[in-house]
Amino acid sequence: MFSFLKSLTKFEKIILLTILVVYIHNLFLDVMAVDAAQYAGISAEMAQTNSYLEVKEFGKDYLDKPPLLFWLSSTSIKLFGNTNLAYKLPSFLFLLFSLYALYRFCILYYNPKIAKYALLILATTQAYFLMTNDVRTDAILTSCVMVSCWLFGLYFSFGKIKHLIFASIFIGLAMLAKGPIGLVAILFPIGIHLIYKKQWKQLFSFQWLLVVLIIALVLFPMSYGLYHQFDLQPDKITNGIKGQKGLYFFYWLQSFGRITGENIWNNNTPWHFFIGTSLWDFFPWFFPLLFAVYFKIKQLFFDKKACPEIISFVGFTALFFFLSLSKYKLPHYVFVTFPFAAILVAEYLSKISMKSMKNWIVVNVSFGYIILALLIIYPILFFKENYFLILILILLQILILFFFRKKAEDFIIQYISPILVLNILMSFQFYPKLVTFQSDAMAAKWIRENHPSEKVVLYNKSSHLFNFYSQNPFTKVIGKEELKNCKEKTWIYINEEDLKDIEDSNLKIISKKAFNQYRITILKLNFLLENKRKNVLNYRYLIQIDR
Repeated sequence: MFSFLKSLTKFEKIILLTILVVYIHNLFLDVMAVDAAQYAGISAEMAQTNSYLEVKEFGKDYLDKPPLLFWLSSTSIKLFGNTNLAYKLPSFLFLLFSLYALYRFCILYYNPKIAKYALLILATTQAYFLMTNDVRTDAILTSCVMVSCWLFGLYFSFGKIKHLIFASIFIGLAMLAKGPIGLVAILFPIGIHLIYKKQWKQLFSFQWLLVVLIIALVLFPMSYGLYHQFDLQPDKITNGIKGQKGLYFFYWLQSFGRITGENIWNNNTPWHFFIGTSLWDFFPWFFPLLFAVYFKIKQLFFDKKACPEIISFVGFTALFFFLSLSKYKLPHYVFVTFPFAAILVAEYLSKISMKSMKNWIVVNVSFGYIILALLIIYPILFFKENYFLILILILLQILILFFFRKKAEDFIIQYISPILVLNILMSFQFYPKLVTFQSDAMAAKWIRENHPSEKVVLYNKSSHLFNFYSQNPFTKVIGKEELKNCKEKTWIYINEEDLKDIEDSNLKIISKKAFNQYRITILKLNFLLENKRKNVLNYRYLIQIDR
């Protein structure tokens, strides 16, 4: 399984180890609002209630994302406790498996050099660093798609039925992770590949009946739960809509409905939205990707013999196009295409001239100097602490810039180093500081550490983060009248506006603890600059009322 390490140089192994260290450290960082906090809260709730077939959120029916992430994370929480690591661990393991599958896919169709490049490219994309920290459903989906495509490749090459069975299982898991997009992301590239290669026997084989049967078996538990939770109860109101049909919602409305317009979700994003977001999420490989796509198109039309597969090309371009048609887009939706993109870039880099490769090094060296400048100004403008780590990273970046620039073999080190240094900074300093501005999590931790035996309630609004870090998915939510009638000593978690309302009433506050609040997934310059941060912060409080 670890034979790929033999193809790596000593410094490439160090890079891979450093990437793994950053990944693992990210697992221990607090989950971030909104989506990851919601999924962590649902997983913790499922771990307590054992309601696996009927997903609940704050005790109410939940109809949005498929349940695989919740099933895996809730099981992990049961085994390891209600912690950041427990919630993130299953997704992390899937991500590692996706890197392995990517490498084996490239070995199957290309050579060890391209496989090595693809592995290092995908592992150093900003998206992969992000998916080990801000864990949503995309890590599992991305992995299942890559693994299934690799297994289909093995089946087409060697004809072993076990490969077909497991490829089909991973299609089912991909759908359990993110819906029908998992099916499309795998079978569409596979189908076009078979047509391009004129493998008609494979395309029209009875094997696909077995694939359909296995997928149906994998999806049966979820489908059964949806049918009983929603379809059998036509009078039930879910998400403000009466008579929601769970099966129709999952198999059509949630995914394809965003393209047809049947789904009400619409954030008015332009068709080129994902091009802009991929500039960062596929960084530092976005610009080489543009050249790689052009290179592959030329190859497809003028040098078909040099094209062993088109799964990667179709998997990236077609999926990227389909997802761009959606009326509701978020940056992480296209992460599923990035393993395919990594293959395209790896093939392109392996075949370009040394002169072209040096041009790309010049581009990234420029970014290296930008990172060096950022390291210098970071403790001055943003967060004034941990100068020792900053100094080490500055020296490391200078070392790489000036000593790894002579040999062709230094290319991958020179190109990867800036993004790696940046993510070391973000993982070990920036994110740990950033999550302290999530007041819900900080308040829950404070109450657990200082008043673990005392009662705590939420005022007017539920909170996934508070519930997760208080390790109580059913923290009670009360209003003003209930607060007036409360007879026992209770801590109340409350926002600024509601606090003013309480202070203006006849209720007497005897204890008050303030917590900084900022939505850290939408960062603005005034928040990042330390001298202006106070102007954009909100505050939330834990208070006690005199009884």
